[in-house]
Amino acid sequence: MPATFSATKSSNLASFLAPIAIGSALMGLTANSAQAANPGFAGTYAPPNWTQLIVQDGSVDTTNAPTSITVIGSDDSSGLPGQTDFTIAAPSAGTVSFDWQFTTADIAARYDPFGYLLNGSFFQLTNDFIADQSGSATFVVLPGDTFGFSQRSADSFSGRAQTVISNFVAPAGAPTSAPAPLPLFGAAAAFGWSRQLRRRIKTPA
Repeated sequence: MPATFSATKSSNLASFLAPIAIGSALMGLTANSAQAANPGFAGTYAPPNWTQLIVQDGSVDTTNAPTSITVIGSDDSSGLPGQTDFTIAAPSAGTVSFDWQFTTADIAARYDPFGYLLNGSFFQLTNDFIADQSGSATFVVLPGDTFGFSQRSADSFSGRAQTVISNFVAPAGAPTSAPAPLPLFGAAAAFGWSRQLRRRIKTPA
């Protein structure tokens, strides 16, 4: 009877402790693989890593990088639509966020809309019926998604518009795949507890 009691108590202890140790290890692994963020136009998002698409006579001013960049619309009096795109591919999944400040010499933003690009789609941020304005934007990207900013012009006429993008934050590199020492220790501890208690269960006291 004493041997039976000892085995039963050890079995209960193993059942109680092993899930806790394994759960702690898994929580550590999850925390360790959390996606880091890249602040500003530096590192992965340094200006030379971006692609510019200029239609008509717009430009991109990166003088103030990594703090901010400015996308400048066209105004060559051609009467033709123009756009200034500044794009890059996301290295990993995560959230993109930024602040924007729009100014125009035209009547209102409807002639020179600003917005962000995601896989070729344009998402307008400016209010058509206001001239100078500002705001913030947030959206999600997946690995390989192409995203960026676009300053457009309906007719490249009657005044140039530009938008300053600041407080830019986007996903950095790929998530860390190797577990940190603490999660590894937790997994080893769980395995060790399990083996030790199994031996005690099999060996009569």
